[in-house]
Amino acid sequence: MFADLILRNANIYTMDNQFPEAHTIAVKDGKVLAFNEEARQLKGPSTRIVDAEGRAVLPGFIESHAHPLHFAANLYQLDLRPEVTPDIQSILDAVKERAAITPKGQWITGMSWDDSKLKEKRFPTIDELSEAAPDHPVFLKRTCVHNAVVNQMAFKVSGLPEKPKDPEGGHFHIDPATGKPSGLIQENAMMEFAVPSFTTEQLMEAMLEAQKQFFKWGVTTIHDMAVTKEEFLVYQRLQKEPDFRMKVRMWLWAVDQMGWTGVQDEAIGLGLEGVYGNDHLNIQGLKYMLDGSVGGRTAAVQESYENEDGNFGILYMQQERIDKLVEEAIQNNMRVSIHGIGERAIDMAVKSVAKANSPEKNKPMRHRIEHCALPTDEHLHLMSQHGMIAGSSIGFIYSIGDSYLSNLGNKRAEYVFPHASFKEHGITAPGNSDLPVCDGNPLFGIYSAVTRKTIGGQQLGTSQSIAVEDAIKAYTVDAAYSGFDEDKIGSLSIGTYADLIVLDQDPFQADQDTIKDIKVIQTIVEGDTVFEEEPMLSKA
Repeated sequence: MFADLILRNANIYTMDNQFPEAHTIAVKDGKVLAFNEEARQLKGPSTRIVDAEGRAVLPGFIESHAHPLHFAANLYQLDLRPEVTPDIQSILDAVKERAAITPKGQWITGMSWDDSKLKEKRFPTIDELSEAAPDHPVFLKRTCVHNAVVNQMAFKVSGLPEKPKDPEGGHFHIDPATGKPSGLIQENAMMEFAVPSFTTEQLMEAMLEAQKQFFKWGVTTIHDMAVTKEEFLVYQRLQKEPDFRMKVRMWLWAVDQMGWTGVQDEAIGLGLEGVYGNDHLNIQGLKYMLDGSVGGRTAAVQESYENEDGNFGILYMQQERIDKLVEEAIQNNMRVSIHGIGERAIDMAVKSVAKANSPEKNKPMRHRIEHCALPTDEHLHLMSQHGMIAGSSIGFIYSIGDSYLSNLGNKRAEYVFPHASFKEHGITAPGNSDLPVCDGNPLFGIYSAVTRKTIGGQQLGTSQSIAVEDAIKAYTVDAAYSGFDEDKIGSLSIGTYADLIVLDQDPFQADQDTIKDIKVIQTIVEGDTVFEEEPMLSKA
């Protein structure tokens, strides 16, 4: 038997403790076949030989919490990232330009504005957006997706009164100077607007395009944390497309929230259990939301936000309801994943899991607390006892950590996403970016975990810093464990899928401050090159 591919002259970090490093790897039928001398002996007449020229090689990154179809859908929306629209006027200009080419009455949507990074340090108002597009309903989501800004036409076409009542778990922000809506819509209030959805065909086309960016980042497997019926259909159809090579782990959106329709009743009624599917596409479990975001000051925190006494964030539901939902899911052998950022939300999440089953029965299920930004010692103890996973959005520190400092203050911000404490308590904590909330480059998350530094150059203390190896494991073996994938991906071991990346610098040798600047120059999925920034010497 000969190998299909032999990659040689490489510094291969396998992330497998039993065989941590190698210099040559052989691939057959998409899986790792052998290492070093044994691998070299598998060269046959049609074996492709690639010389890595001494570069570092890692397993393909696993993005353990993202919204890839939302990221893909942004291709159809206004791009309002701060680097594209750095001030209010540039946002308004983008809206005006889109209005000029859009038929009157059709929606103008946009994504990723961030008031903390805008020149004016505020959000666009309802009056400004109404002036920019008087004949079009406008709906622009903040980067955290927990807030949006709208114009007057958006209220009108959605059948909303001039001053609507707050729905449960949502808020229409009121301008104190006028007593009228300011245009800022928070959490479940976003569900009140009749924003049209994208078609299945549009999302498939966009996802195939977005896949190129994932491979450029070195991401070969991704967990989609909000899969509705419509998105489930998109992924099923994508599996039939030979050009779609991503491995996808789906978390079904459990109940109606944030404008998305939940499927818990249907999933349980069907008798579905997690994990169900195959190595390329499977259902992991059910996803719930309990609070908002720190950047948008809607995460349910224990103490008031800085300079805003009395604002403790927003809770989406009461303890009794989340307890009932989680118990129903767990008793029907479904894994649960619960969004909890602030202390109050995390408290509800961990207690609902602990109430639903014994530690002995919960541990094998690997239930997850998503983001898990501000856990207390009590939470960490309970998570460890029940084998809960912390779906840590460590990538937030780099991309939006400056807003954490300003909204929480230095003392609290130093403890967010406490990876050193997770490790101390034996809690598996895969890293993530929550794309498109933050930049999806895993090396930014690895940099964050090691240095605790923000894009603005500030540092969120060092007490929760972890070693480079642990940070890389958060995006490889730990992320694989979070999806019951440890025997398939996340490490380069005999029999695992040959999903691997080649880097232009060695993260174990580079200065810590340069980790964020490391580039992926090749991404290989099951032995096939799917991204190539810089060609390597290759011959048959």
